This record gives sequence, structure tokens and C-alpha cells, in this order.
Amino acid sequence: TVTRPTARRSGGRRAGGWLAARQRTAAMSSVNVRVICRFRPINAREKAEGDAKGADIELRFEDGVRVEVHHSGRKPERFTFDKVFHDTSTTQEQVYELAARDSIEDVLEGYNGTIFAYGQTGAGKSHSMFGPDLKQPEQWGIIPRACNHIFDYIANDQSGTEYTIKCSFLEIYLEAARDLLNPRTNGATLKVRETPQKGVWVDGLSEHYATCAQDVYDLLMLGEKARATSSTNMNAVSSRSHSLFILTLTQKAADGSTKVGKLNLADLAGSEKVGKCLAPDARVLLADG
Repeated sequence: TVTRPTARRSGGRRAGGWLAARQRTAAMSSVNVRVICRFRPINAREKAEGDAKGADIELRFEDGVRVEVHHSGRKPERFTFDKVFHDTSTTQEQVYELAARDSIEDVLEGYNGTIFAYGQTGAGKSHSMFGPDLKQPEQWGIIPRACNHIFDYIANDQSGTEYTIKCSFLEIYLEAARDLLNPRTNGATLKVRETPQKGVWVDGLSEHYATCAQDVYDLLMLGEKARATSSTNMNAVSSRSHSLFILTLTQKAADGSTKVGKLNLADLAGSEKVGKCLAPDARVLLADG
């Protein structure tokens, strides 16, 4: 188990949460779960507050995988990850290559993979998973890059394999699940079900076929517009819900054999206390959870 550092900021950096990528079984890969910690620069609000709150905390980074949290008058706390990104020059592409590429390759081989971001509001989860603007490819996060990766693979395949891609986009808000891609449901709560034969699935969740990367980007933008967001003391436009984008890739080879890989890409809501978030109205219930 990897424990997330509790330090808020030091030396112009703020703990940016962590990304976890679940890969294939140990027999097929050198790692099952990869945990990556990313730090972001402090924002304008934090600069305005000054560094008083973090004056007694110092972060030290070692070998790109370890973080030491030094508190005044206390023993240092040490945390080890698979990778720590703390340089402000870290690019979205660098994060994708280390946090996501292997999982996408596994999905192309017919395995299931899950990548999710966890951390406080304003830590940079949505930035890492989606990017600030889907219209700027150089700023793409993990989700649009993963989609581009898959379609590039399909375009370059000469084996005669038939590919089918279906996408779903789910939001979990105040413990209720709803479909972000089907406005006809009018925000109706969906039921999560489980059977031995089918496993876990969301009853009534719509599936949309995608024939190119742009189809997926359009679905992402449509779903993001429908997500529950609000202004908080920690972020001007904060994602107050968990979102799960599901891409199912079915491959039918020329010999008739079929393999299916499912990619789950999650952007989780902030994990902070209500006192820090001060989200209005019923959104406090989510912030407190």
C-alpha cells in the first residue's frame, strides 16, 4: 500500500495527488498497480496567502521515486512511489508515457485496464486526466492521448482485424450515478448491478460507437459539459463529482477469434475537508465524504 503524502506545499510546489494505473496480472507484466505522484506549481491564491501555512514543512525529492516530508521538530516521513513528477517543466506527454502507455498497450492485447487520478480539489486531477482544453492537442491529458494511441494503432494495423469501439461516460454525484451522454434520461439515477456471469455493470448506461478519435473527443466534450461543477475556495471551476469514461475495444481477427479489452479512465472528485473547500449548498455533502 502506498500512502499519499499529506504535505500541502513547499518550495513553490503543491502536492498534485497521484495517478494509479492498474495493469495485467503479475504473470503477464512486471507490475500490477503503478502509483505516480505529481506536484504542481502553487497557484495565484496560494501566492496571495503567502507561505506561512507551509513554512514548517519542507519536501525533498530523491531519485525521482521518493519524497521526504520534513516537519519542524518531527521525524521525517518518507514515501516511495513508482515515479514522482515534481519539476514544473513536466509535460503532459511525459506523464502519459509513464503513467498510461503500458496500460493502453495491455488493452490492445485484450486485457482490462484502469487509470484514475486522486487528490484534493485544485491538485490538478482533471488537468492530468483531460487537460485544460481538448482543442489544444499539446495540452491533452491522459484520456484524449489514450484515445489517440488506440486509433493510431488501428490505423497502422495491416492484419485484417476488424475493430469495434464503444464508449460510455458515467458520473457519480452525491452517491447517485447518471449517464453523461444521454440527455433523454434527464439525470435519472442508474443502478449498479452485479452477476457472476457478467460481473459489475451499470444498468441502462448508454454506449456510443466511435469510428475515429474525433468521435471520442466529441463524446468527452459533451460529457464534460454535463458534469457537476462549482466554484470553491480551492478552485474556480471544481469537479464536484466522480466521472468514469469507459472505452470497450473489440477485435475480431481474420481467423474468427475475438478478444475484448476495456479501458476505464476515472477523474475523481476532490478529497478535501469541507472547511477547505466551502462548496455551497448540497455540494458540501460530497466535499465532506
